[in-house]
Amino acid sequence: MFKLKFRNRGLALMIVLGAFPAFFGGAQDVQKLSYAGSALWTKAQDIAVQGHLAYCVFQNGLIILDISDVKNPARLSQLYLGGGFALAVKDRLAFVAAGDKGLAVIDVTDPKSPLLKSTLKIEGEARDIVLSENHAFVAAGSAGLVVADVRNPSAPKLVGKWNSAGEALGLALRGDVLYLAAGSAGLQIVNIKDPAKPAPVGALDTDGTAEGIALAGNVAWIADGASGIKGIDIGNPSAPRLVATQPASGYAHSVSVEGRTLCAGNLYDGGFQIIDVSNPGAPAVASTNKYSMYNEAWKVLLKGNLVYVVDYFSGIFFMDISNAQQPQTAGSYFTPSSIVAAAAQDHFAYAVGELSGLQVLDIADPALPQSVGATEIFRGVQGLAVSGDYAYVTDRWSIRIFDIKTPAKPRFVRLFNTPGGVPRTIVVKGNYAYLTADLAGLHVIDIANPQSPKVVGTYPMPGFTYGLAVEGDYVYLAHSDTGLHILDVRNPAAPVHVGSLKLDGEPYGVAVRGNFAFVASGPAGLIIIDISHPEAPKIAASCPVEDFANAVVLDGDYAFVSDGNAGIKKISIARPAAPKFVAGFDTPGESQSIVLRGPWIFVADSNSLIVLK
Repeated sequence: MFKLKFRNRGLALMIVLGAFPAFFGGAQDVQKLSYAGSALWTKAQDIAVQGHLAYCVFQNGLIILDISDVKNPARLSQLYLGGGFALAVKDRLAFVAAGDKGLAVIDVTDPKSPLLKSTLKIEGEARDIVLSENHAFVAAGSAGLVVADVRNPSAPKLVGKWNSAGEALGLALRGDVLYLAAGSAGLQIVNIKDPAKPAPVGALDTDGTAEGIALAGNVAWIADGASGIKGIDIGNPSAPRLVATQPASGYAHSVSVEGRTLCAGNLYDGGFQIIDVSNPGAPAVASTNKYSMYNEAWKVLLKGNLVYVVDYFSGIFFMDISNAQQPQTAGSYFTPSSIVAAAAQDHFAYAVGELSGLQVLDIADPALPQSVGATEIFRGVQGLAVSGDYAYVTDRWSIRIFDIKTPAKPRFVRLFNTPGGVPRTIVVKGNYAYLTADLAGLHVIDIANPQSPKVVGTYPMPGFTYGLAVEGDYVYLAHSDTGLHILDVRNPAAPVHVGSLKLDGEPYGVAVRGNFAFVASGPAGLIIIDISHPEAPKIAASCPVEDFANAVVLDGDYAFVSDGNAGIKKISIARPAAPKFVAGFDTPGESQSIVLRGPWIFVADSNSLIVLK
């Protein structure tokens, strides 16, 4: 599945929590990891509107909104699918192009309780979808065009396939002719009169990357990536010809057209554009519009005087274009930009991400986390720790301290600028916060009075110090280049280097129990180190992972490893010298950190907070 990469931004965090309340009791199931719930969905992808309902696809699945009042859209339901790029709605069914999960068919008769009827695995990655009377046509990326018979929604079946040039990314359908935005291959035109045997009709290679497509009269409008918007005359489908080129305000990713108005959605802070196409050969920009901090208009949908802008990082915006020169925001549905770190305390979970603020969730029922509070958004988020009445969030410049005595109303109390380096991981023990910082090493901060913190000790280190664990008299540091470092912090004002061990991979996270340290070491997987003699640590064993081990937490005989794009790995460490893989769960995004609460596993997954059991 298409997933954003976060690791170069160093957004890894290791949190180990103990003293589980009774309501979290129960032993871990040693055989599997199962999806239990999720919250704080990010990465909106597509939208379809019918009446007062908006069907919205996220990389996690489907959300249905009541937009009777666009000023105050209300979420009616969400259905986790494990993937989601695009959708089409017909009758009482929603068909979701769900990435590497294939085609999902959902009964939306009751918008408050959508029901998954079936999932059809397909070759490739489902990126877009259009419907005819009896068939679903799926743009499957590098696998081309896939055709499914959906007359029986509970058991759709594959009936046809066409290997397009380029990547099949966007679709439009008119009668028996399908128009395909085929990435580097431009526009491909296919006859689907016999759906089981799609037949090429014509093609026109564009000079950009064709990602989105919309039809208006005899013109196909293409969102052509860095090359802007292309207008292609399709009056003769066997001989399409270029009639217009319009520069975009960013990377053109999507288009929607109605009458003489075209709306283009642009990435890389491009926002969206309103373009007059009454003369297709000479499109004229009416306005270029910025509406949020990121302005990543992943998808646009034009309906009457409203443009529905699906922003990859900020949510869904309802834009009134009655005045095309000066569109106004009529309403919005906020989503966090990312979720990269999490913590838990009592009945509450806390999560942070870039431009997401501090989010607070009630987890009295861990499978149904409920958002109850949030702060304003801010930039540069790196890590999070929660202790007592305070939450500590690190960004690229400082530590932000929030009062969480009333969890539903977190209150900002202090911005503390650290003396050197870019803050990374923070762990709170008693009256001290231990902080790693790029190019600076370790800072020890006295937080006896959290509203007046002060640095009392520093151990300088070059390079990137990511993971951090504090156990007894020692601090254990995961350094990306030089491996595991052990410091004696009995005197917090003067940390003393005791021992170190060079490791393969890229050490990112560390957890400690007894005589062993467990290091999440990037592509080298989980490395287990004997620290019975801190001055001379030695490797005891290792366990491979699929992608990039960036964090590890421990629970009984198990280590849970955050494995980047491969999700979560559960590894038996009953015998530290012989670790054994037990189970895995591939989360939709890129796993960044893990919090354990009894049998529940909370994963900051870049796209959301995922709950496993």
